[in-house]
Amino acid sequence: MKRLVVILSVFLIVFSSCQNDEEILSFDEAGIVLDYAGAGDCGFVIELDNGNKILPLYYPDDFTFAQGQRVLVTYKELNNVYVGCEQGVPCEISYVEELACSPYVDLYFDNYDSLARDPVHIHDAYMDGNCLYFKLSYSGGCQDHTIDLARMHPWTASSSTIPTFEIRHNANDDLCEAWFTQEFRFDLSDLKAEGKTEFVLTAKLVNDQVYNKIFQLD
Repeated sequence: MKRLVVILSVFLIVFSSCQNDEEILSFDEAGIVLDYAGAGDCGFVIELDNGNKILPLYYPDDFTFAQGQRVLVTYKELNNVYVGCEQGVPCEISYVEELACSPYVDLYFDNYDSLARDPVHIHDAYMDGNCLYFKLSYSGGCQDHTIDLARMHPWTASSSTIPTFEIRHNANDDLCEAWFTQEFRFDLSDLKAEGKTEFVLTAKLVNDQVYNKIFQLD
């Protein structure tokens, strides 16, 4: 009986030591945030520069993930946690820093129609530092959707023209009616470098309405 107790004690010490080693094993990596809303039980996935993908189940409360962000994270894998999403390894993030927002797309007269203009519903939009943040919803569920921010360059160059940006949504002819909400951040820092103080944001909305608002740059 004493021998069994000793064996159990050794096992518990070794097991506890292994657990402690796992707890302090963390990684520092950079990657791109992908929003898999609508893809099974998935949400945000971070595609790391090393090719791996992680699922941020726990992360600092004061950070907001958005599609296309480039981030630096310190994370710990949660190998004993089961989730329905199969797009990456579940993890707990102890530190996260935004390195850059998503870049916008330049559209000119000859390629204005190269990106689809399917409708969206805009919940909120504002400037956060050098980044334009907006939260929107759309219907779907059967096809992959893409959201771009396009700078609509005028037909003729003019330094006095207020820059115009348009939210371009490609629903890929999705006829399903589930409702999805996503958040986005796009980098507009080059507008300040051009000496611009304001810009216009437009979007095609549901019910054939049009969103049109002027934003000031700090």
